[in-house]
Amino acid sequence: MSTDQPAPDDQWDALRVHARPLDAGRHLVTVEGALDLHTASQLADVLQPLLLTGGQSVLVDLSGVAFLDSTGLTCLITAYRTARSTGARLALIAPGERVRRMLALTGTDRVLHSYATVDSVPD
Repeated sequence: MSTDQPAPDDQWDALRVHARPLDAGRHLVTVEGALDLHTASQLADVLQPLLLTGGQSVLVDLSGVAFLDSTGLTCLITAYRTARSTGARLALIAPGERVRRMLALTGTDRVLHSYATVDSVPD
């Protein structure tokens, strides 16, 4: 008996991370794909330098994240802790249903604040 497995979807195989300045003191980091054990370090490599400069806001657009596991969540929590220690600010933008569910189930939605759009993040 043979079982056919569906071909892997590209959104589960890779993570794309792009950072760009928005305006003075604010950067937007766009994340697409699976944020998990295999890819979380890619996001950390982008977030940490931005947060270590301190005093700025880093907005992380998670609308393109198809999957978030505990390693991906740890990456976001570590970024939050770095932001707090340097006086920077971390905000999550447009997390999808799966990401919101993970944040709610773990209680991290109380510290990792989410906003619907970049424009809805308070100054």
